Amino acid sequence: MKWTELGPEVRNELLTVGAVFMNKHVMDDFRSMLRPEMFLDTNLGFVFRAMTVVYDRGLIPDLQTVDTELFRLDEPLARRLGGLAFMKEGLYLIRDVENAMEYAKEVRRFYLLRCLHGVFEGLMLRSALTDGDVDSLIGEAEQGLMGVRTEFAGADCGVSVKEAGEASLQFYQELRLEGLSPMGYPTGLPELDDLMGGIRKRELILMAGRPGFGKTAMALNMAMACAQSGVPTLFVSMEMSDRELVNRLFPKVGDVSADGLRIYGPTLKELDEMERVNREVFTNLPLTLDYSESLSMEQLRGKVLRANKLGLCDVLFVDYLGMMRMEQQKGETLDTAIGRVAYGLKGLATKADIPVVCLVQMNRKVEGRAPSAPPMLSDLKDSGNQEAAADIVLFVHRPDKLLASAPKRVGEMHLAKCRNGATGVVEFRFNVSFSRIEV
Repeated sequence: MKWTELGPEVRNELLTVGAVFMNKHVMDDFRSMLRPEMFLDTNLGFVFRAMTVVYDRGLIPDLQTVDTELFRLDEPLARRLGGLAFMKEGLYLIRDVENAMEYAKEVRRFYLLRCLHGVFEGLMLRSALTDGDVDSLIGEAEQGLMGVRTEFAGADCGVSVKEAGEASLQFYQELRLEGLSPMGYPTGLPELDDLMGGIRKRELILMAGRPGFGKTAMALNMAMACAQSGVPTLFVSMEMSDRELVNRLFPKVGDVSADGLRIYGPTLKELDEMERVNREVFTNLPLTLDYSESLSMEQLRGKVLRANKLGLCDVLFVDYLGMMRMEQQKGETLDTAIGRVAYGLKGLATKADIPVVCLVQMNRKVEGRAPSAPPMLSDLKDSGNQEAAADIVLFVHRPDKLLASAPKRVGEMHLAKCRNGATGVVEFRFNVSFSRIEV
């Protein structure tokens, strides 16, 4: 595939395919706007088809995964092409893919122009006939143009409000017949469940708090509540190892001292209790702990989609957003990069049909207000885009750490944003080590 022998259409197609190998972020956008049949060069369309299969499997489409997929999809064709080797010269000449979206738009534009050409070419041939029917030709022209317009705008024109109403009615009727509730997965705090409707599928929940206020402890409390209700739960931590996490769980469900476990080690009695908890509570508990240092959004996405297919992840907890690897693109601010990750988490929740609970940090502005001031959405660190991406924003608040007069061991969960419901404050109580949390 020599660059000098390619026309503008195929050059854009080659640049589009090459961009996926050089910038792993672009496939998120390409997947929704391009299809293999849009490529004039059918071989490049074949490569893009392999890319979409790899991407939908939760993997990053790189040279090896795509090359392997080509042989899975059509081994005879892949052998004739030599795998990705047929693109070698063209890919070697690609140096800059910062305008990748423009290349993809050009691929789509050229495809639509070919569609228009096909419509008009057929009409020209038939309109040249002396016995041509004008009304019929106009009808064909309108139908053909509508087809192209639909292709350009997308075939989905939505549903009528009546259809949406019937679907909603059927959903609630089926729940009633089965004796079920529309409530989401439990948080471990019944009053918070009543306020926000539980941890619901396809929602992104951001949970923030000052350092030392117990974000991770609260997240583990929620994860245990989900797992104990029978929901396969994946807890991904980029800050604490699986051993550190499970050492926080032993005091939560057993008669074990959290401080003793951390500082002095367990007593003989506590060792027996830990053995009992491991045997009676942790055995068959659908909770998976995953320590992964500084994941990118693509790596997290692949990990979660695989776990979801294996039945290990119906709800995801991520600790925490600030530890994720964010590769800022040229001209991109940190605010924009964090927002891109937040929207990626929301997309993951939708793609996998699961709730995603992600811990985030608060900025220092909160320290400039009165000690008793409640947290606000603007306190989310670095990015207002986080607030926009989230369906729910929770704050773990500890008045007793700010005011000497505040009741001891009484905390507050501030529901500052709920896209589909009310906001409010729920109090909870905790022990000295913050290992046990309850309303």
